[in-house]
Amino acid sequence: MLGEIARQVDWYGQKLDSEDWKHVFTSALKKQRAVPGIDGGFCVLGTSTSDMTVEEMGELMELMEAFGATHNVEFSDAAFA
Repeated sequence: MLGEIARQVDWYGQKLDSEDWKHVFTSALKKQRAVPGIDGGFCVLGTSTSDMTVEEMGELMELMEAFGATHNVEFSDAAFA
């Protein structure tokens, strides 16, 4: 799912890779905070997906699916395998 979102969605004029999108979605799911970075930009204070429960991973996939629907992402059947 992340790969397909990365290929199909421009985010505020930028193409993000799958890892970047993983951070975007986990941040949204966990309602994470962002703080100013040491050298500019922002740092998201968050949770690793490896620390998530099966239920949380299911919620994360639902969030990605809903986002994809509102941004015209066409998911292949393999995305849900």
